[in-house]
Parts: sequence; structure tokens; C-alpha cells
Amino acid sequence: MADKKAKDVEVTAYVDTLPNLVRLGLTKEVEDVLKERFEKSLPDKIMRYGKLPYLLIQFGPFTSLLREVRHLYVEGFYRAAVALCGMTVEALCITIAMQRVNDDKPLKKQLTDSSEWCRRKIDPLKKYLRIAKSASLLHCVLDIRKQYVHLHKTRVLPEDVLECINMLHLIVIAEYGLVPAKKGKVQPPTEEYIHQLARDMKLRFE
Repeated sequence: MADKKAKDVEVTAYVDTLPNLVRLGLTKEVEDVLKERFEKSLPDKIMRYGKLPYLLIQFGPFTSLLREVRHLYVEGFYRAAVALCGMTVEALCITIAMQRVNDDKPLKKQLTDSSEWCRRKIDPLKKYLRIAKSASLLHCVLDIRKQYVHLHKTRVLPEDVLECINMLHLIVIAEYGLVPAKKGKVQPPTEEYIHQLARDMKLRFE
């Protein structure tokens, strides 16, 4: 039985009625709402896209995750983008282990085990990385992810998110990137190229 003496309490609620409109067959109304949202947010999306680097990378199991990170950032879903950066780091570690660790079968088995804690994969992979700095950058991405995923930071700072994503980009480009070469060919980037890219991204890479 309800308590007749209980007082009314004001609450702030989140409401999304669009699913009901779709179920009622009012898809044109939903389409209009979505178009309006898209048009209003388009300038911000274009601005965020302009902050991301150009990519030419070898395809790998991590590629679809990296693409999704970029899409989430452009759409303004900062927390989701940072969280997915952590998954991409794990996919990168597993990819590198699968492709490059051929001299130590027990280590390869350990590093490709998805149940193994991701941070424990990074240091054993150091000697297999193309750029030595990639290891510390992998840790840095996971550090930023931890701050947001575990709600140590409740206020999202777009500059933190961009730094996290650009560190991830730098790792991917260092390890799997390609740059134009002579006669229409491509080649892996030099360490000098990666250092310049880090400066362009305003990342510490020394």
C-alpha cells in the first residue's frame, strides 16, 4: 500500500519518444528529427574531422576498431571513443604478437590469449615493435582510458580525448603505417617521419 504521507519529489528525467514513433509507423517524423540534429551538429563534426590525421595503414584485425574510434570522435561520443581506444590497443598487441613473435611459441601463445590482461602484453612486445616509443604510448592510451572508463574523471575534456586518439594514431602509423615512395609504391614510415608527426599532433615523443 502506498504511503499516503509521502511527499511528491521532483526528479530530472531523460525521455526519448522516437522509438515509439517508429513503432507507430511515423518514420517521416523521426527522419525529420534526425535530419535536423545532423544539420545542427555538422559544423562541429567537420571541425573534429579536421583534427584527425590522414591515414594510410596496412589492414589488420585492429583496423575496424580504429575506424570506429574515429567515427565516434567525429560524432562527439567522447567517452565511447576513449573506451574503444583501449580495445584497439589490445587488438594491436594481439596482432603484433600473431605476426611478429615467431621465435618464442610460449610467449606468442600468452600474448595472443585474449583473457590475458592487456598491460601485461606490452612490455614483452617491446623488442618486436618497429618504433621503441610505441610501448610507452600504448600504456599512455590505457592510462587515459582508465580515467574515463572507471569514472575517475566525470567531466569529459575534449583535449584529453583527442590526445588519447592521436597517441593511438601515432602507434598505428608507426607500426602499420605506409608512406608514399617512388614509382607509386609505398613503404613503412621512418622514425624521423613519426617524430615529425608527433610534433604536428603536439604529442611528446622524445
